[in-house]
Amino acid sequence: MNYTPEQIEEFANKLQQLPEITKNKLSTKKEAIGKLKGEILLLRKKGYSVENIAESLRGIGLDITSQTLKTYLQRTKSVTKKKAQSKATVDTPPLAPSTKTTTNAAYTNTAAFEVKEDTIDI
Repeated sequence: MNYTPEQIEEFANKLQQLPEITKNKLSTKKEAIGKLKGEILLLRKKGYSVENIAESLRGIGLDITSQTLKTYLQRTKSVTKKKAQSKATVDTPPLAPSTKTTTNAAYTNTAAFEVKEDTIDI
């Protein structure tokens, strides 16, 4: 069967109008805690202990021990710190090489400042 250009254009338009299919990806327990971290931290600020929060989570269907919850929260904290540190390292421009050099008897300094002898004896 042959199709006219108008039919093909109509097919294209109808395909473009199809809704996006959302996949319900299952999350692991660790991923779930990562997504709930904000709410968990708010509860901690309100005075809830990790044990209280784990018990509440078990009550609503998320089977987790207080030790596992504590571990997951610590891991997400360390990952956040590592990301912040690596971002700071990436965003920091490299230092320009120094054009000044000062020679001292003890060492040769190539830093961007001048080394001066102490004027006061301690």
